[in-house]
Amino acid sequence: MSAINCDTAVLTLYCKDVKGIVYHVSHFIFERGGNILTSNQHYEELDSLFFMRVAFDCSDIEITREAFQNDLVQLAERFGMTVNLTFSDEKKRMAIMVSGYNHCLYDLLLRRQYGELDCEVACIVSNHTEQAAVASSFEVPYFHVPVTKETKHEAEENMMALFREHRVDFVVLARYMQILTPVLLDAFPCRIINIHHGFLPAFKGAKPYHQAYEKGVKIIGATSHYATQDLDMGPIIEQDTIRVNHSHSVTDLLAMGRDIEKQVLARAVKAHIEDRIMVYKNRTFILD
Repeated sequence: MSAINCDTAVLTLYCKDVKGIVYHVSHFIFERGGNILTSNQHYEELDSLFFMRVAFDCSDIEITREAFQNDLVQLAERFGMTVNLTFSDEKKRMAIMVSGYNHCLYDLLLRRQYGELDCEVACIVSNHTEQAAVASSFEVPYFHVPVTKETKHEAEENMMALFREHRVDFVVLARYMQILTPVLLDAFPCRIINIHHGFLPAFKGAKPYHQAYEKGVKIIGATSHYATQDLDMGPIIEQDTIRVNHSHSVTDLLAMGRDIEKQVLARAVKAHIEDRIMVYKNRTFILD
């Protein structure tokens, strides 16, 4: 039996582009008994950076995870790499935050139930009470945390306590209609995934469909991004659009947008779970 005792792992990295990185990374895995399953790379011209994602079979690796990771640190230091290593048996634990609209919530829970999202749903948190029935039907712990302008900091401290208790790895804002404070944002850097019901950077902030209607646009969309303190301006993960015309009311736009929102959010969450996203500055690099 492998000392790592796991079937597969994913290694992601980026560093200054120099010759031999692919060789040294591949040789590193090979030397320790691993077998590469997929490998994807990207060269970023703006800063001469090299991005790489490697999925590999580790069932024949005979050293421990700690030893493998220690060796990886040495390789990373040699090339100045930023690295991340995850094993397939370490499923990420997702917390979902939601307000009144529950279409994205339902979609995520169903995709998790059908096996499309390979993660655990640790808990659901809402500033509304009506989503409790949804959580109960999927047997997921549910917590109602009221939020007002005066109590927002205290409320998020309470949420952080819940997230620690339930060992949350990342958070999904499934139409959670509150602006987050640094209490959560600083605790989960590039680990809070938001869905914005607009095609960013256009129509950020409140009521984007109303803004789109007033501008008479011919395309509406949805954007999933990592939440930052700069409202609706975090690194974009996924986007999609649909054509509209003058005959569509705001109500029509809202209805049409719901389908895009849940699809865009699901794709972003899936990419995060599968360790396909790397963030540099305010950009994402998503490798298959």
